[in-house]
Amino acid sequence: MGRDDELTLVRRALGGYGSQAGVVIVGAAGVGKTRLAREALAAAAAAGDRTTWIVGTESARALPLGAFTALIDEHMSGELPNVRRLIDSLVPRPGERGSVLAVDDAHLLDGLSAHVVHQLAQSTGVGLVVTARAGESGPDAVTALWKDGLLARLDLQPLSCAATLALVETALGGPVDSRSARRFWSLTGGNPLYLLQLVKDQVSAGRIRREAGMWVWDGDVAVSQSITDMVGRSLGQLTPGLALVVDVLSQCEPLSVAVLGDLADRGDLEAAERARLIVFERTGGTLVARLAHPLYGELRRATAGEMYLSGLRGRLARRLALDDDDDMHLTVRRAALTLESDIAPDPQLYLRAARVAMTLLDPRTADRFIAAAVDCGATEAVPMRAMSMVLLGRGERADEMLRALCAAGTDAHHWATVRAANLIWMLGRPRDAEPILEELARSEESGAQQAARAAVDACLDAVLGRSRGAEEKACTALASGQLADFHAMMASVALVMALGAGGRVDEMNAVVVRAVARAVASYQSSHLRFWLGAVYVRACRLAGRVDECERSARDLAASARDVPGPAYANLTYLTGQAELARGAVSDAVRHLREALAGVEKTSVTTGLRTACGIALAEAHAKLGQPDEARAVLAEARECIPADYVFMKTNLSLAAGWTLAAGGSVTEAITVVRGAAADARSRRQPAYELACLQALVQWGDFSVAPRAGQLADELPPLLADVVARHAVALRDGDGPGLLAVAADYRANGDRVCAADAAAQAGVAFARSGQRKRGLYAAAVARELAAECGGLCTPALRNPAGQPLTDRQREIVEFVVAGLSNREIAARLVMSVRSVEGHLYRACQRVGATSRDELAAVIRAGPPGGR
Repeated sequence: MGRDDELTLVRRALGGYGSQAGVVIVGAAGVGKTRLAREALAAAAAAGDRTTWIVGTESARALPLGAFTALIDEHMSGELPNVRRLIDSLVPRPGERGSVLAVDDAHLLDGLSAHVVHQLAQSTGVGLVVTARAGESGPDAVTALWKDGLLARLDLQPLSCAATLALVETALGGPVDSRSARRFWSLTGGNPLYLLQLVKDQVSAGRIRREAGMWVWDGDVAVSQSITDMVGRSLGQLTPGLALVVDVLSQCEPLSVAVLGDLADRGDLEAAERARLIVFERTGGTLVARLAHPLYGELRRATAGEMYLSGLRGRLARRLALDDDDDMHLTVRRAALTLESDIAPDPQLYLRAARVAMTLLDPRTADRFIAAAVDCGATEAVPMRAMSMVLLGRGERADEMLRALCAAGTDAHHWATVRAANLIWMLGRPRDAEPILEELARSEESGAQQAARAAVDACLDAVLGRSRGAEEKACTALASGQLADFHAMMASVALVMALGAGGRVDEMNAVVVRAVARAVASYQSSHLRFWLGAVYVRACRLAGRVDECERSARDLAASARDVPGPAYANLTYLTGQAELARGAVSDAVRHLREALAGVEKTSVTTGLRTACGIALAEAHAKLGQPDEARAVLAEARECIPADYVFMKTNLSLAAGWTLAAGGSVTEAITVVRGAAADARSRRQPAYELACLQALVQWGDFSVAPRAGQLADELPPLLADVVARHAVALRDGDGPGLLAVAADYRANGDRVCAADAAAQAGVAFARSGQRKRGLYAAAVARELAAECGGLCTPALRNPAGQPLTDRQREIVEFVVAGLSNREIAARLVMSVRSVEGHLYRACQRVGATSRDELAAVIRAGPPGGR
């Protein structure tokens, strides 16, 4: 229920019989007072106390001792019941452990019932749990309970956003994406009663659905009669003037008092504030009005007539048109109101608002405006619609429209380059873009056209793994100073990919800063900055710049936490990548799942689905979840474009980690050695280093010479640490491996630090340094816990009794669930040989059976247990 801390406070208060014999829980309606009181009463009953529950009600308030009616027997009855006998009946009898009385809605008690509760608060052995609604006046005896210090007072606050997420996930029986949870929290104010009803309403109406195993709420708000009765029963009984105030704000809030006062009577504004329907606040010196509860607007929109609301939107749109049109948000609001009003369509307003909506990271709203402009016959809306399809990631539809624009002849060169970019990125068909760019190169081009083509050509090279060509073309295009915003973003993405593959992070920083600064104010590339951010974060991770990785993700997330559509999927993906880099692996799984759900929800055709699957497979594998890793890896393999060479190394690494998680460490090493060789042949040292790093983590120190060479070629930090890691592992150098673990940890990479520490534990054990081995193992376990339950091959190697490489390999297959016969087939040896290796492995770790051996390996190094 999200109230564990509060329940603990209540139970402690009940334990303090005497000076304070319980607690008064005060809070707004629906905040969870009653449920918390019932939980506390149930805990008291389970502990052996006698428990009693009474409720104050309006109907019983007129009766003396009305709340205690059910407890009064014939011996207490009469014209005025015997109060003393009633009190005595609630005090513990001899031999009883204690007595706890819960009083719900104590502000509704009659005076005599309140007196009884007040007397019981002064009695020995009686614990009290009392609830009262905040802001309501009640009997003086109830107020005195906390004012006189007889009971502790607990002001029950609405649920936090995190507690809201937990409660919604409990109600739905599965994970919910963060944006949906924030929306539930925002609409209900963290009120548990409203929250659970709102969840039920969205499920019943089909507004919230599962995508990629994640509940996603991305539609309108469904409003039931139940939530109406809970939140806004009085909204149906408003005077016409008050209804107008609420209805105007339901269409557009916040509104300045100047605007609202032109549409509604000022006396009604004051009356609405007194009735707690609206609130006023000052923003930048301007007095603005908001609805007092977010659900008021939803309830009024659901019940008011469409003709009435259409006219109201028209009045509001006309009034907003009188104000300063430089306000971007105002432009979007006015266009949205006009679009759904009774006034004449305004295609120029729709187009202007579409550009603004794109800049403000809302391409879906922008597309609505563009479609409306097209319906009005605005010819300039057609190319904007094509661009909108590209930015929304709807590649097939975009290609159809871009073909038509190229055939029309007007600015055909520009639209041909956009079409090529769409083929490369949105449809995953870079080879189909190649002939388009070649044909443009053969035509007569201006300097600006050459630069635009070079920008997209750079993307083609970057995708095909031709980093040097991508860098040269992107630099040429950017240096021209003649690129449109979209093409400048294309060139920047290609350049960051090329520099990242070479490990040249310092050179990337300036490129990213310039690109983001330009994109923020551009409708063509505003939301593409999250895509650029994801490319940059991955490049930082390749170079071991974990702090920069995390900072970039945090800054981008802060700039647009609730952006809709594809931009949000890109944002959560880059957040997951940053968490994976710093070793917050369980957190990374959640965000990558959210990103994948976002991709499925928006039906984008970009490579983001594949990228999410690759990263998610790696994360699951590092948590020791091979089945989950295999499932998402298979999906990624199915959808990866054949010519996306730039994704192949990451795919191989994810495949390697998945194999290693399933016990096939030797096979994992073979796969990733091949990927390292491919990266070397493409002259992509950062990708090659990533492969070597994984190999060393899996115990392959044969890469030490090549790692040393890369340490001389690449910038310092990661390459040097990987080289020393390989050498220390080869030499069985426990102190050297611990030093490497410390360096990884200082760089922010807790996964590699954990593996190096675990390997140090084995090295110490092999050299007879048992205490140092246990210390290293304890460090490894601590780091694994920080990562959210890391379970890598290195961490599964017991430090106290090291296994041989062959024993290690066979035991990994046992952990993965393979039979002896299946292991023998995998390793091309006899079943008897497998049994012999397992027997000796059991002796080394002190296990008495095959299952116990697997359990010891799963538990990891013993130093932390």
